[in-house]
Amino acid sequence: MTVRVFMVIWGALVLTLLLFGLVVAALDPTPPEGARAAAETSVLERQLGLVASRDGSAAALRFWQEVSPAHPGMTVTTDPTCVSSPAIPSADGPCLVLTDTAKHSRFLEGLQILGLPLLVGVAVSAAAALLLSRHLTRPIRTVNASLQRLASGDLDTRIGDALDHSGGELARLGNAFDHAADRLQILSEGQRRLFNDLSHEIRSPLARLRAAVGLLEVSPDRLDEMLGQIETDIVRLDRLVRDILTLARFGSTESRQAFERIDLIEILEPILSDANFEGEPRGIVVSFTGPPRLILKGSGELLHRAIENVIRNALAHSPDDAEVAVSARTNGAALTIDIADQGPGVPLAERSRLFEPFFKLPGLSAKAGTGLGLAIAARAIAAHNGSIELLDSASGGLLVRLNLPFTPGT
Repeated sequence: MTVRVFMVIWGALVLTLLLFGLVVAALDPTPPEGARAAAETSVLERQLGLVASRDGSAAALRFWQEVSPAHPGMTVTTDPTCVSSPAIPSADGPCLVLTDTAKHSRFLEGLQILGLPLLVGVAVSAAAALLLSRHLTRPIRTVNASLQRLASGDLDTRIGDALDHSGGELARLGNAFDHAADRLQILSEGQRRLFNDLSHEIRSPLARLRAAVGLLEVSPDRLDEMLGQIETDIVRLDRLVRDILTLARFGSTESRQAFERIDLIEILEPILSDANFEGEPRGIVVSFTGPPRLILKGSGELLHRAIENVIRNALAHSPDDAEVAVSARTNGAALTIDIADQGPGVPLAERSRLFEPFFKLPGLSAKAGTGLGLAIAARAIAAHNGSIELLDSASGGLLVRLNLPFTPGT
């Protein structure tokens, strides 16, 4: 960009000089009248001075009478006192004074002298300024037009390589715009999909509740039969609303709460106890392997929700009489928590989608849950600058690995 601007300015100056020289050579303009008269006066003063200094004032006057017809507007007078300026001294005493009686405007003649180069300079500089301004403002116009299309709802708008030739900074601006547009489109599509999934998840229990109320109106004696279904749907709606509120918190400043010193084992113990209690009717055992204490800085609430959601997800997809193995270990500045089940596993192509809200694997729609557990867990771990991996378990199921930063000696 800097080189281009320099070349335009430098080229305009060189072109101005070249054009001025060409115009002067083509038009061959005459000098201004005042300049010509000044040069003529200077020549005549030298000639009269030579004659007067050699032959006297009378000879100089005779010489003037001979040449005066060729110099209209010029007069020669004598000054015996030689006080006039400029005075031409003579050999016999009196001085001569050459006077130009014509009127010359120095200002107008100065404009006449400067007019041609000024005209050429103005024309060339105007053309250069127009080219330079269009070159400098074209990227701005491109970005402005793209922003207007984006603001009007055209989320497919991209600048692409339109600014690649405009310089490093402007090219990076175009790339940043495209990246922001990509993120905005992804968020918009995710929000639209979230609303569609949310409406579907809410409609199902509401439809069952409405059907149960309709049956009770017709057959009040079926109250005991319907109470269990009604309670199940109410619990499902309550869990759905709670998970949605939790998910929404990660998009606000509320999720950026101050971390504190916590013991992760104290968070794990009640989760493992509740999980064993829930798995007992199906013969599922939740085991734990790890150190007796794990002190780190973080949010106890977020870590509790993340680990609980992953373990509940493992319980829901484990067969009867299976084991859910939970282990924790540290390695330098990293803390790793593995949660492995003995379920059917997850196809590799579908694993990245498990972190999308309301996503459920085909054929598992009847399972309990809202499809928000892993999405909440991923955001909670990301809030701690950690990550989640989905791997194959040694037992054939799915292994969910939570990676968290850890300071040894905390």
